[in-house]
Amino acid sequence: MRVFRLFLLSALLTTTGAATASVPECPQVEAPPAPVCVSTPYGLAYADTEEEANGAAGALREAAQRYELYFGRVPAGALILSTTLDPLVARDFAKSQGLEYAQVWLPASAKRAMTERAMRQAGLDRGRISRALAGAAEQEAVTLRHEVGHAMYGAMYWPDAEGSLQVRYGTPAPDWLDEAAAILMEPPEAQARHLASFIDAAKQRPRTIPALIDFLQAEHPVRSAALSRALARGPKSDSGVQMTVTTGAGFPGLDSFYGQSLLLALFLTETSGDPRILVPISSAIAGGATFNQWLASNGERHGLPNDLTALQSLWDTWLQNQVVQRGRGKR
Repeated sequence: MRVFRLFLLSALLTTTGAATASVPECPQVEAPPAPVCVSTPYGLAYADTEEEANGAAGALREAAQRYELYFGRVPAGALILSTTLDPLVARDFAKSQGLEYAQVWLPASAKRAMTERAMRQAGLDRGRISRALAGAAEQEAVTLRHEVGHAMYGAMYWPDAEGSLQVRYGTPAPDWLDEAAAILMEPPEAQARHLASFIDAAKQRPRTIPALIDFLQAEHPVRSAALSRALARGPKSDSGVQMTVTTGAGFPGLDSFYGQSLLLALFLTETSGDPRILVPISSAIAGGATFNQWLASNGERHGLPNDLTALQSLWDTWLQNQVVQRGRGKR
């Protein structure tokens, strides 16, 4: 099908594998982040049970192997499944062990409980809750890879930044770039769901899809006042993870932002012919330049225009040919 051509480069890249790195050892410390530790070449995975620690280790490996394909080097860190560990304590622990980041996320059981509570607060009936929980369980590994992607990206380009909703959604990078880096860590099937959501929004509400020039500066929809209020009302773990039930219609742009972020990364990759095009872009932005400035100085040497107006024209044509005009599932 035509839509899957967008993921051809990703599928080809995943066959090459990642370089072997030295395996950090689980340290013997008085107060570990969680009872069980599993070591990988890409960092340490902690959880309350061996099963969950192995699942976290798998997410670390999968995300790291994809990250190396797109960014060349893999920061080593700690993925900790905990509802109580303060992320700042986790960060300090990681630094003490020579690791570049710590990502605290929810154990599967805690995530299920929080999800159910959020859906009950939203007034969903029992049947819908059961179906949603079944689907959420299948997404656990994808979510872990996504969150590790955010953490690795921040560790590589903004190692001293503190992620905060009050400053930016994730890293100091433009929100589309930060989100694209995380989505690229997901498997193609999960990426296809983001794409399908974007296509649906583009076909049903085309005027709500921002032009490329506007999207490059857009804030993540989760930072909207309405969504922030919804998150504040929903359940929250002691480790800081918030949860609410949302729909794209209820929070404008939420259903299309992830897909458009992914598409922009794929567009830049395909147009430049460079599978690691996000590396020079990210390096320039981390150094204080804007995307516009990078494009003006470096666009032509990477097979891209040197101004946003020309890039917008290329994007419009590419998007029309690849996604909107042909639509999902057409040949």
